[in-house]
Amino acid sequence: MSSKSKSKKRSQSPQLETPSDESFKLSRRSFMKATAAGAAVVGVGLSMKPTKLATTTTNPPIFNDNPDTFAPVSITLNVNSQSYTITVEQRDMLVNVLRETIGLVGVKRPCNRMECGGCTVILSSDGGSTWYPVYSCTVLASRVQAPTYQIMTVEANNSGQLPKADPVLAAIQTAWIENDSSQCGYCQEGRVMAATALLKSNPTPTIPEIQAGLEGILCRCGTYINVIAAVQAASASLASS
Repeated sequence: MSSKSKSKKRSQSPQLETPSDESFKLSRRSFMKATAAGAAVVGVGLSMKPTKLATTTTNPPIFNDNPDTFAPVSITLNVNSQSYTITVEQRDMLVNVLRETIGLVGVKRPCNRMECGGCTVILSSDGGSTWYPVYSCTVLASRVQAPTYQIMTVEANNSGQLPKADPVLAAIQTAWIENDSSQCGYCQEGRVMAATALLKSNPTPTIPEIQAGLEGILCRCGTYINVIAAVQAASASLASS
């Protein structure tokens, strides 16, 4: 087809007209406002992100003499009151060591990039007086060694773990079942542990405090209301016991 024919064909094609009505016009500012409003609606349940991560430790760096992060090293972890002396690579994340080396597969690894919170476990660095949630997929196992740190996972009340059942974790687990707080299970273990840390530090949280305490753990099924109800039920159960 000649260029003349192409030009003629283009000139005969229907042209899209810009609506003259001002209501159809979208400025960059109005677009950004609409986008922000939509994001706020999506995240109104729980926005969720743990507020405290294990970023410091009194353990000395274990790689001073060997910068090779693939080099095997021996570390000792206190998990659910059990001591594990194991050989790992210096780069190994806590989630992988808990699951693959120690065998605590209740610790999930849903996204493995600090986006969902499903891998959450809780840590204490003061002998068990204070516990706080961390994403185990972003914490180096070598940085949370015993005796400085204690680690608790969702299996803590299982046989062969804690010498005595943790009452807060037990109350959360019972309330979880009674309030039907889990559906697909993607986030369950992380939520249970974050809720346990919350009630250990704040036995009678308000709804906004529950939302803040579970911040950063995403639920694919949207059971946020049931989760809040479970935490409230566990709180009431512990108060009456």
